[in-house]
Amino acid sequence: MRPLRRWTLVLVAGLPLAGCGGGATEPSERGARAFASAGCGGCHTLAAARTHGTAGPDLDQLRPDAATVARQVADGGNGMPAFRGRLSAGAIRAVAAYVAAATRRSPVSATAFRPDGTKLADCRRDVTCYRQAFGNLVYAHGPREALARLDAAGRGNSLIQSECHQIAHTIGHAAYARFHGDAAKALSLGSMTCWSGYYHGVIERAFAGVPRGKVPALARRLCTGLAAGASTFVTYQCVHGLGHGLMIYSGNDLPYSLRVCDRLATAYDQRSCTGGVFMQNFLPAPMAGVRTRWLKKDDLLYPCDAVGARDKLYCYLMVTSRILPEVGYDWRRAAAWCRRAEGGWVATCFQSLGRDASGFTHQRARRIVSICRVAGALGDDCIYGAARDVTSNDAGARRAKVLCAAAPARTRARCFEGIGTILGGFRTDRAARRAECDAVTPVRYRSSCYRGAVA
Repeated sequence: MRPLRRWTLVLVAGLPLAGCGGGATEPSERGARAFASAGCGGCHTLAAARTHGTAGPDLDQLRPDAATVARQVADGGNGMPAFRGRLSAGAIRAVAAYVAAATRRSPVSATAFRPDGTKLADCRRDVTCYRQAFGNLVYAHGPREALARLDAAGRGNSLIQSECHQIAHTIGHAAYARFHGDAAKALSLGSMTCWSGYYHGVIERAFAGVPRGKVPALARRLCTGLAAGASTFVTYQCVHGLGHGLMIYSGNDLPYSLRVCDRLATAYDQRSCTGGVFMQNFLPAPMAGVRTRWLKKDDLLYPCDAVGARDKLYCYLMVTSRILPEVGYDWRRAAAWCRRAEGGWVATCFQSLGRDASGFTHQRARRIVSICRVAGALGDDCIYGAARDVTSNDAGARRAKVLCAAAPARTRARCFEGIGTILGGFRTDRAARRAECDAVTPVRYRSSCYRGAVA
């Protein structure tokens, strides 16, 4: 795979930096005039310029270096036009130096979130109020509660629904502040609510101002910073979130993100990180903005059928998140695409289908079972993928065991095996893993749960 042209100014995947250019060779009047005349403030917040744009990243929080800004202004990408040819090389260098110096000096960059007394009940059709209120909720009670409240509020509030991605960013910023810059802990407690906005917010803070060449070393430290003895489930959540973050940081540079994953500490971390990378790559454009270039209209399995063997597993485990929006959530058409997967990866694609069936139905057992019928003889793989997703979503098997009971008898052993793969990650010793399975699994299926839990 050929690498994309490298740029990192667009940290928020899919939120365009349209219309930014201008310059000054140092933080000067020339730089301020160029920033203003090019319309950068319409998209970006920059305290020094007194602008409050929200379509693109908050530059005070991002704190890009001059080289990063110059590359993005010159080459464009993710919705931003290239200014090479429109601006002189000197002007591009000028605006880059202005933004870099202005954000280094900005008091806003010192901390992305400051709690206050604002509550959700105080907000009336005011996005700024909602962002602060949800951030306060995180700061007081943690990100899981805030993300769950955001998901629920978005169903009945059109403003929250339309702005939920940016609100989730703020939740990420607040979590980073709550945990005093411990990005590993913040990432491990996240979710993909509102198209990964939470992960975006955490990574904005963790990678703010970090040159691309230093990102691999930082990424390697982030999740190994979890407390010794942390469950594999928590570690997975962290490195999966890191995979999302690498794509966000790099502007959907898939090869670069995979290379950074490859430099993580363990094979488990490396593989799990690729799951976040591919999930971010597959986010639908209407939800996440401009699509990555690592998709093809005429091959909905791409790039899974093009990446190296070591990266195929998590690509195929995520690929139906790419397929389903393209086929209008026609599950039979999606199943047909799975059957076209490379030899040895068809079953994995159907596990992905089950995972998406779980999310699509909000983990409702009978609807999942109905959808998985389209998998035919591979229905057990679909149920297996769904059982894993339900268990992971709930951090427990309360609803997953209901799914197994509702599933066709021939698929139940595989269903409980799927539950076991997640439950096993909650405990570090074999006896505790078996106890987790015993608590939720009928006797006749316990060996299947043990197998999944490696117990």
